[in-house]
Amino acid sequence: MFGIKAVPVSVEVDSSQGLPGFTLVGLPDNAVRESRERVVSAVRSIGKVVTGFRTTVNLSPADLRKEGSALDLPLAIGMLVSTGEITVEQLDRYVFVGELSLDGLLKPVRGVLSIAMNLSENHDDILVIPRGNVQEASLVEGLRFVCADSLKECVEILERNSSLDVNVAKGISSYGVKVEYGVPDFKNVVGMEGVKRALEIAAAGAHNFLLVGSPGAGKTLCAKCLPGILPEMTEQEILETTRIHSCARRSGDSEDFRPVMLRPFRSPHHSASMVSLVGGGSRLLPGEASLAHNGVLFLDELPEFNRCVLEALREPMEEGEISVSRASGTVVWPARFMMGAAMNPCPCGYSMDPKRECTCLPEAKKRYREKISGPLLDRIDIQVSVPPVDASLFDARDGGESSADIRKRVCAARTIQRERFRNLPFKSNAEMTSEYAHKFARMSADVERFAVAAAAKMDLSARGYFRLLKVSRTIADLRGAAAVSVMDLSEALRYRAFRG
Repeated sequence: MFGIKAVPVSVEVDSSQGLPGFTLVGLPDNAVRESRERVVSAVRSIGKVVTGFRTTVNLSPADLRKEGSALDLPLAIGMLVSTGEITVEQLDRYVFVGELSLDGLLKPVRGVLSIAMNLSENHDDILVIPRGNVQEASLVEGLRFVCADSLKECVEILERNSSLDVNVAKGISSYGVKVEYGVPDFKNVVGMEGVKRALEIAAAGAHNFLLVGSPGAGKTLCAKCLPGILPEMTEQEILETTRIHSCARRSGDSEDFRPVMLRPFRSPHHSASMVSLVGGGSRLLPGEASLAHNGVLFLDELPEFNRCVLEALREPMEEGEISVSRASGTVVWPARFMMGAAMNPCPCGYSMDPKRECTCLPEAKKRYREKISGPLLDRIDIQVSVPPVDASLFDARDGGESSADIRKRVCAARTIQRERFRNLPFKSNAEMTSEYAHKFARMSADVERFAVAAAAKMDLSARGYFRLLKVSRTIADLRGAAAVSVMDLSEALRYRAFRG
């Protein structure tokens, strides 16, 4: 695996008479180098012997560093074939992936979905995988694969060479997962109608949002309700997201890996490092921003994050991908996410509370606000104040509309956008370039003059102006209008000011 790309590796094994020995070449890391001990023990457990020969193994391409334990199974099959212990017809049509335990059991490995997607174009190839990876392989329609629990079972299947052992993946449509949203419902949130409206607009257009309010006002609760109003993922989005999670999977994770059918909602702690958030490290694994692809990355207590970590999110918020460059190479991770955040207005948290006095000095407030840079704020489309809920509403049994009702409007708006961007590389209003934002706003001359005058009065940047148009376009979509009006722009302008 290199990023989310699966690179084919040929395991070439030569076993000949001579002084017994084992040589492994082709830039293997320690995990690959130690595979000999696992393979020899696993082979011995099925009554075969591959020792006593002069064995040379080459991992091709030789200039690519090989990592992990996925090469255990192909190495074992290669050694068994080269020593004459087994005979496999048409060996070159099989692609082997899997980790072996000392007793010959096959363990799942990461990245099988990427490997399966890479092989799906060639219908002659047969992928041989551990049974724990069947869920991933089954997502790629038309893929031919064989699964086994152990090396012994795998050898038996290869020697039978029967088409009855070959499975054909039917794709996502046959997966049959019941979608259940185990998230809070907006009907249980009393008051806060303005915040609900702002989050509805954010969900409808995939816009970034920021909630600013006093401690306990309900910022985090409202954000956690967001997944319940997001539209279901398409099959393509499910494959994209599951592929990233498969590549991030650790070898020791549970074998029951399931596809990501619901939009991710990632909420890392504010102590998260840059590597954990944007990806990288010695193994170039994806970070939280990539794991939130096609979903939401929610940063609670935004000013408490390290400033350098937050600044690293600026490029993916614009480009929808993260490029991680290291000495070992450059990996590009998809990272098209909605960035949500919540914060207090000041260190004590009560400068916006009408009933509690703020104890912060003006300089302390300024320093607190400056932890969030202007360029980052400029990329957040919707900035909304969250007022404290009046105590008289605490015993209210009905908070208003349910998430299901709001979700219907969001899905209707997303349907309009899919139709609009049918032949374009966009999926939502938030992804539009400035050219298309102006084109699809379809503003009359009077409305455009109002937008320009408002942008000048509020001192919006060029990016801020076009993001204003994108939010206005989403508001118009929610009411089914063909063109953006002054009313849409006026509501969008309410969400462009960082107030406190």
